[in-house]
Amino acid sequence: MNKDKKMLLGYIVGGSLVIVLVPSVIYIITSLFDHVFRLEIIQDSIIKWIIIVILLVTGLIYGIWSVIIQNTIGEGGPVEIGNIEISPKTKNLVVSGPYKNTRNPMLFGAFLIYLAFALFINSIISVVLVCAILVFMLTVVVKMEEKRLLKDFGNQYEEYRKRVSMFIPWFRREIK
Repeated sequence: MNKDKKMLLGYIVGGSLVIVLVPSVIYIITSLFDHVFRLEIIQDSIIKWIIIVILLVTGLIYGIWSVIIQNTIGEGGPVEIGNIEISPKTKNLVVSGPYKNTRNPMLFGAFLIYLAFALFINSIISVVLVCAILVFMLTVVVKMEEKRLLKDFGNQYEEYRKRVSMFIPWFRREIK
């Protein structure tokens, strides 16, 4: 499969997971449990919408910006499931743009978007689900990605990992 087709496949698979599957799961599970334990998070609709818009815009900026930088500087994409490469593997370690602030800007952006969605649903159950998804991503998926990055970029990635926060932007790590 040529690089362009592989990149398109990566965007279709990745986009489907991020845009359709995860929010659908959040909505379905929230719907199943909300009739048992309904606890709204924000009562004031103006405040709720302000927070939703801020989270959504920030999440979209981080998500889109990181994809653009990943493709232009990294010359590839991050989509790999297990050992199956869905998009072309990145050729260059990306440490600029949003990657200067967090090693996982796509995940950070997706988390903010999902959090905005959970606040739109306005249910504590949906927020708990979003947090559970984040914990899974940080403990399983990111760890698998880091193994691959260490293998592909070695000491260059190790030095980057020492300086830049895994998830929360601007939480600089001290080099030991």
